[in-house]
Amino acid sequence: MDETITRRIGVGPRRSMGSIQRIDRPKPWRARYRAPDGRQLSKTFKRKIDAERWLRAEEGRADRGEWVDPTAGAVRYAQWADAWLRGLHSIGPKTRHGYESLLRSRVVPTFGEVELRQISTAVVRAWVAAMADEGLSGARIRQALQVLRASLDVAVSDGLLAKNPASAVKAPRVEKRRQRFLTADELGRLANAAGDYGPLVWLLGWSGLRWGEAVALRVGRVDTKRRRLRVEEAATEVGGTIHFGPPKTHETRTVILPKLVVSRLEPLIEGRDAGELVFTAPKSGPLRQSNFRRTWRRAVEASDVYDDLLIHDLRDTAASLAIATGASIQAVQRMLGHASAAMTLDTYGSLFTEDLEDLADRMDERYG
Repeated sequence: MDETITRRIGVGPRRSMGSIQRIDRPKPWRARYRAPDGRQLSKTFKRKIDAERWLRAEEGRADRGEWVDPTAGAVRYAQWADAWLRGLHSIGPKTRHGYESLLRSRVVPTFGEVELRQISTAVVRAWVAAMADEGLSGARIRQALQVLRASLDVAVSDGLLAKNPASAVKAPRVEKRRQRFLTADELGRLANAAGDYGPLVWLLGWSGLRWGEAVALRVGRVDTKRRRLRVEEAATEVGGTIHFGPPKTHETRTVILPKLVVSRLEPLIEGRDAGELVFTAPKSGPLRQSNFRRTWRRAVEASDVYDDLLIHDLRDTAASLAIATGASIQAVQRMLGHASAAMTLDTYGSLFTEDLEDLADRMDERYG
């Protein structure tokens, strides 16, 4: 018996014939159609209704321009992840190392042997739930999900998948750490307690430089007479190796320093070669956070500030001190090297409350 049902499959402005045929096999219903790329594709089913549904689904994808070659996603995820990572040319070594770590420890163990086309939203959601049950932090789960999502986004753009199965999956909520802002007096006590690295603490707490930008600062980029320094380089430590490269936003910037910082930098750079690092390890060479951490903990304890103070909190401190003296959002953005004023406002918007109160008072004076 050869029963054929013919229907139209939409392929953009063109239309091609699709059919469902009764055949003498364990799965007796075969649906087939001519794909947008011109090939004849087919699939067999036990039930006629399933064949019709599949054919309608393929028709809908073609009409919406969402059709993807069903054989394209047959590649294993581990193979795809390796190709995806090799294709990332614009990321820094620290970011690449982080991706590699997440793929190796979290993503590939679950999805490595799975074909791309077999990764479903339900599977991804179950993976996220399993990591949460394991007690993994919300931040780490979010990072792992972001890596999977980013790699599958490229698979979609390359035509291997019709949609990203990870795009609709939400990571657990991450509790945001409360920001720490030191007063000028607290910053001074911390710097004094840091001993030989006091000038570094002063610089971080008043200029807002990132750690990597400060330890990559070279003598020739500091102009003490004009109270300026150029941020042109940043250092990152990956696998025990220091890498020097462009700043985080890939944008160089000029930072104008208060005299109280300049006076502490002058003795460090006087008579030294322009290419030398301003701050170095005790026995020379680039300064690593691992080397500085002991000095930092002693200084924090001795200065009687927040017990959980982080080095990055000095960047927040610099922003708060600038805002307290009347700096605008745009000025703080330029000082910190943020990509946009919106980022600055999102991070430090709460510190501008006094400005809003002053604005309300002025409006009352004029219009009240």
